[in-house]
Amino acid sequence: MLELVDIHVKYSYKSVLNGISLAFQEGKIYSLLGENGAGKSTAARVICGSVRPTSGTVRIDGRDVAFASPRDALRWGICCVQQRPALAPGVSVQENLKLGQGKFDGERAAALLGQWLAGRKSSTLVKELSQEDRFFVSLVNALLKNPRVLILDEPPYIPPEKLRALTKDGMIIILITHHLRESLQESDQIILLQNGLVLEEKAASEISENYIAEKLYGLNSNGNTDNDFVSVEISEDDFFAGFGKNPKVGYIPSEIALRSSNPNLTILQLLTARHCDLKQKALVEYAVNLLKKADVNIRLNEKASCLSGGMLQRLVLERELAEKPEELYLFNPTHGLDVQATERLFARLHRLEAGGTKVYFGKGSRTD
Repeated sequence: MLELVDIHVKYSYKSVLNGISLAFQEGKIYSLLGENGAGKSTAARVICGSVRPTSGTVRIDGRDVAFASPRDALRWGICCVQQRPALAPGVSVQENLKLGQGKFDGERAAALLGQWLAGRKSSTLVKELSQEDRFFVSLVNALLKNPRVLILDEPPYIPPEKLRALTKDGMIIILITHHLRESLQESDQIILLQNGLVLEEKAASEISENYIAEKLYGLNSNGNTDNDFVSVEISEDDFFAGFGKNPKVGYIPSEIALRSSNPNLTILQLLTARHCDLKQKALVEYAVNLLKKADVNIRLNEKASCLSGGMLQRLVLERELAEKPEELYLFNPTHGLDVQATERLFARLHRLEAGGTKVYFGKGSRTD
């Protein structure tokens, strides 16, 4: 059993987790659901050792443990597959699978690739893969380490039977997701987080999609998230090569943390990247204005790595729209957004179209 006991995570000006206590039992699948900023990813980072709690205890099989790093957590059998896996793009899938492994089991790696990346050769360069395929490369890498606890941060759709097969030997799976319907199909337990607290925990069989949407967002899950935006059959790489530097074209990439940002940038640098010629006072005023429009609570000197995926997406969107583009191209823009944020995004895009901006969804975009 894995337990979180009264976990708090506090920074100088805000609290992210406010005393959550959870118990995860072997052989079960759990979904952590909540609005952007509810504390889901922070809870996962505490479990996998990338964030140390301000107070509280992590227990494994009744024993208190403390992780100084993800490597420490791995010694206890805990692995996390990140929403944007940190892979080496210039080398092959197989070379990436060898990273972080002890003795590499090539036969088992080939079997897992056949299961999770059917049709892809191990010699394929990672940079030639879609974002979804890159996630599964990272998943195979994690499975080669024989985890007892596997955390999947905003995974692509995985058939429930494939996830269930992973738990047959007792593995605990924790899903961080915004897709309510999929979480109900795939999970044994649903955990709702709000403002860094556990709002509710129920068996997936005893809860509905509408109940979750109402409880978390005050919405019916069948809200207006449909769209009639134009889809274009252009890959992201082809778009970037042809239009990426055109100042009249806005661009929201799928790999938002790396293509439109960098984890090491400060929030000020992120928001003012197009206006480096301004003096410091003007830069700060410009950035503060964008923060207010995006409704994101973070300081300008903090790093982009402190943002959740949804918050980063909102900041990049405001940065691009501030340039008043004639055309706006989005690639999988709802990935990592909760139901309410998705509705706000579509409403904003409809207003842009009404104002004359042409909005396009690129190849492979998911808009539910």
